[in-house]
Amino acid sequence: MNSLARAALAVLALAAALSAAGCGDAHPGASPTASDSGIKGRTMVDGGCPMAREHSPCPDRPLSARLTITSGAPARKVAETTSDADGRFRVPLPPGTYTVHPANLTGAVAPIPQPVTVRVTNGRFTDIVIPFDSGIR
Repeated sequence: MNSLARAALAVLALAAALSAAGCGDAHPGASPTASDSGIKGRTMVDGGCPMAREHSPCPDRPLSARLTITSGAPARKVAETTSDADGRFRVPLPPGTYTVHPANLTGAVAPIPQPVTVRVTNGRFTDIVIPFDSGIR
């Protein structure tokens, strides 16, 4: 084997070793590979009744929404998902503190979402409800 072929094989072997060790090229915004911890929950919009009552005829209802999850300072996107028609979502994440930035799928101003900060602990999925305000009072 000539020296050029040996050098090419050495470069390939080094690239494979770095990739296997997790030192390869990271893709910004790629989802973490954690599987035993993360965030799960529902995106819900209030019922839109003019006045909240204990047994309201206007209960909260699920809302499908886009969720962008960030971490760190400055904030960097670590995951993105969409809740289903029942408002349910599940995102595997390693332990840490995250901010969930909800958004309407339609891009409309209302219902109005607010970011939610959540702490993920080792070995469990933190259950949260992400509220959207219908704007009706």
